Amino acid sequence: MGKSNDDPMDKEMMKNLVKYVIGKPFPRKHTIMDVDGVYGIRVFSPSQILESTNGTNNNTRLLITFQNRENCKIFASKEAPGFWKSTPKRKSIFDANKRHIGNIKISWYYYYNVDDGRDKSASRLRKSEWQIREYYLTSKYLPQNKVERKNVLLTLMIKTKAANNNNNNNNNDKSDDKMQRIILDKQEIMQCLQL
Repeated sequence: MGKSNDDPMDKEMMKNLVKYVIGKPFPRKHTIMDVDGVYGIRVFSPSQILESTNGTNNNTRLLITFQNRENCKIFASKEAPGFWKSTPKRKSIFDANKRHIGNIKISWYYYYNVDDGRDKSASRLRKSEWQIREYYLTSKYLPQNKVERKNVLLTLMIKTKAANNNNNNNNNDKSDDKMQRIILDKQEIMQCLQL
């Protein structure tokens, strides 16, 4: 299992997800997206998500999708400008009684630097400033008779500071958190998502 995370923003997102799954309205500005059952949000680039969703600023989006998280795969295509790549660790969220509510999977958007007209290659792969945080509940947290909405995945897309491109295709995911910091502090992100 992933490591525990006491981040208040993540706990708040998970709490809102629980309310939504049991049938209550979602309390923050969001967009419900109809997505592919296998690739989900990963089919879309950050600019496509920004263009097709509602938000209060250009640095954050909150999306709700309905898909089985176990089926989620990386979407990479020769026609696509890039792809979302997950970090190997999941972050676990626990309630006040130390019960495991769910997990967060973090992905970064990678793109190919082909401005000079050259072909896509691994050496031209760059990490962007876009991150998605996918929140999902464990199947054991809520009794099945209380679940009104199944297979809900809550996704927060945020823009971070410019990526450190000196590592090129090193893909050292262990240093992701050290290399990049979120532009907006977490309170500002939460304010941006208010109704």
